[in-house]
Amino acid sequence: MSTKLMKSNRFLTVAALALACTLGVSACAPSSVAGGEVQEDVRDEIELQADETADGFDLDELIAAAKEEGPITIYDETGKVTQIAAAFTEKYGIKAEGVKIEANAIDKVKRESESGNIIADVLAISEPPALYAELLRDGLITNWVPGDVYDKLPEEARYPYLSSVSWLWWSYSPEAYGDKCPVTNIWEMTDEEWKGRVALPDPEARAMYTNIWNQSARDHEDAWAAAYEEHYGKAYESDQETAFHAWLKGLAENSPVVFKSDEEVSEAVGAPGQTDPPIGAMSGAKYRNNAEKGYSLAPCTGLDPYVAGPMPQTMGYVTKSESPNAAKLYIHFASSQEGMEFIMGDGKRSYNPDVVPDEDPHGLEDLIGDTQPFSTNYLEDDFQNTVTWQDFWRQNR
Repeated sequence: MSTKLMKSNRFLTVAALALACTLGVSACAPSSVAGGEVQEDVRDEIELQADETADGFDLDELIAAAKEEGPITIYDETGKVTQIAAAFTEKYGIKAEGVKIEANAIDKVKRESESGNIIADVLAISEPPALYAELLRDGLITNWVPGDVYDKLPEEARYPYLSSVSWLWWSYSPEAYGDKCPVTNIWEMTDEEWKGRVALPDPEARAMYTNIWNQSARDHEDAWAAAYEEHYGKAYESDQETAFHAWLKGLAENSPVVFKSDEEVSEAVGAPGQTDPPIGAMSGAKYRNNAEKGYSLAPCTGLDPYVAGPMPQTMGYVTKSESPNAAKLYIHFASSQEGMEFIMGDGKRSYNPDVVPDEDPHGLEDLIGDTQPFSTNYLEDDFQNTVTWQDFWRQNR
């Protein structure tokens, strides 16, 4: 078999600047939330697999090798994985089973790999820091970027491979408040006027929420401080570690309403007939409830400093999979225009500029530049601070 199709367990060096630095909106040498300068993740410099390069990638050869292998199973957080897997099977004749797993997917893959009882061949999850710290570094997952895509991606999306990104959007009810969000500055959520009127999915339920917080504090403190000054008319000053710490403390103390999921948040914010509903944070997928359930939901356009926090999805194949080429072919399909069509309607977008939605019913495309960027340079720091942020949240509530 060609070396293009051989699996290998390796890491690659990412010497890229974070997207935030690229956009010039935050410091490029961030400080740790625990004090002191954070060190970038240290990664061994090893060559890419041949089929991760434009010259080495041959789709026809990959298809032929994949068809020689057995069926594959995919663990993913979205229920759309069943549809994507079915379309993959129909296209290539390779049986693929999509399994929706919203919690403990990383632990499940780890146990399967350690026991040798491999069930999942592909893992897609919106927790890049945890995947990096618990699976990639130990060689249990192999990072693979399709060679026909690699050069098109921004560097922060190459390791781990960020196959798509969704956002946690600050949202409101146009039925209740009209064409404009009732808040324009995120610090308003800490004021008395919004006491008990901010709805959130449980921050302790998913690490992706605290990943947003950690990057907010580490990479974007200046943006929160500037928003404070804009709102209160004076320079930010606090005994908290960062301006983001101060904002989150203020929010936690302002009696936010916490729900088990952002589906429940969408109901609290957008259910019809309300006169004074809360504003809330939810994924763009919940905007489909406007059509399906008659809700009234829209993003808080113009919110300072950011209208949404990033929740990128990373996708890799299990190193011990007996069907590595079929797994690669699935990753190629799922992150292509054809595969992404199943999820772009839910507000997800590709890092590949060639993959674009056919329509944008909720007007999210024009708002992506107003969202908080995501960095893959400090994933260990993001992972290590998950519990720290959860403790901070609990203490201040």
